[in-house]
Amino acid sequence: MKRKILAGVGIAALMAFLVGCDEIKFGGMLGVHEQMTFTQSRAAGNGQVVSWDLSRAGGTAVLNPGQFQTKITMGQSGNNKELTMEVANANPATVIKMKFDKNINIGENFTITAAQLGQNFDLTGTLATKVDKSPEQSGYESCTYQYPQTVCRSAAKSADPAAEKAAAEISKFGPNNGFPYPGQIPSVPNPQYNPYPGQYPGPYPGQFNNPPGYTPVCNTMWVTRPGNMYVRFYYETTTRDINAKFVQGAKNLADYTGQASDTQKINTYQGSCN
Repeated sequence: MKRKILAGVGIAALMAFLVGCDEIKFGGMLGVHEQMTFTQSRAAGNGQVVSWDLSRAGGTAVLNPGQFQTKITMGQSGNNKELTMEVANANPATVIKMKFDKNINIGENFTITAAQLGQNFDLTGTLATKVDKSPEQSGYESCTYQYPQTVCRSAAKSADPAAEKAAAEISKFGPNNGFPYPGQIPSVPNPQYNPYPGQYPGPYPGQFNNPPGYTPVCNTMWVTRPGNMYVRFYYETTTRDINAKFVQGAKNLADYTGQASDTQKINTYQGSCN
């Protein structure tokens, strides 16, 4: 399969989730220092995961002090950015979703206020991004290409004119062709034109013939074929480290430390597929 050459990878591309193109998934640890209360309404469960939708008012969810493995996903849905926390504070884990306006950026240093989150705490922290590139490599990879192929078949111009005339004359006698009883119809030759006397069903398999009375019908079809192409490439690994705090006034309610890593193969050259 042909791969698209990517270029100009920078901070804008690394923050693609801000415009809803990608999601960034962190794995890490949430340390809850004081009891935390989230404003939410409970949504339907997702398999073994309890989901909390924080975009609507009503009810609360509470996290008690402790250290919990926590996955955080950053993304965008419609006009809102989403921050989803899957906290392993119970079995099954609890998923909490927080939404805020799409115009609020999460950069190297960020602060999202309680009013913007719809919560009773601020979310503040840092997001550090590092990009590592491997040495350039080369080799062959599979691909597909389109190939034009002409396909012909034989089509009859017309049946035997004499046979057609005989069949038309016989049909004038009406049902049973004018004979008083079924079965009295005399045997007549098959009026269908048979260009291969003594042969059935016709020419040998795989042969194309253009017998008398027939004309070829040909069409060009595009056929997909597997192939190989020469490529030069390198691997690019993007690592993001996040350190965040949930702050209420002068109190630090919780800390989160996590990391996300993604590796892509980047083609710098690709030859023709054949």
